[in-house]
Amino acid sequence: MGFFWGRLLLSIFFGFSAFLVFILLGIPYALVLAAIAGVFDLIPGIGATIGITLVCLIILPQGILLSLKVLVGCIVLQQIEENLLMPRIMQGSVNMNPVIMFLALLIGARIAGLVGVFLSIPIAGMLIGLLDVDEMRGEQG
Repeated sequence: MGFFWGRLLLSIFFGFSAFLVFILLGIPYALVLAAIAGVFDLIPGIGATIGITLVCLIILPQGILLSLKVLVGCIVLQQIEENLLMPRIMQGSVNMNPVIMFLALLIGARIAGLVGVFLSIPIAGMLIGLLDVDEMRGEQG
């Protein structure tokens, strides 16, 4: 259950940050567009990319330059989320080594596609807990 709370926390961060960026850029309907980006960010792996793409396509009729600014701003936010926040939040929520988490996502996506991406972290966490593999846990004690 910790995985889902961690994912929700990351999505809230992304949606709120995107809202601030959209306000700074003067985007109309900033709250709605940020909510779209935040909801799509709930999908592990590719969700933020889908959300950013959708928001940029919605903004595109207002100008290519504005859409590119939104794209760059959201990519920076996505990188902050995935490289700084995600390893810390997810490690604490599932007690799993970030490398194992990444491998689980890759294997899940390869075996079952999008459904595999959703299920890979919880399944890997259960296996690590059941098999009691301390080397794969996030915190070495």
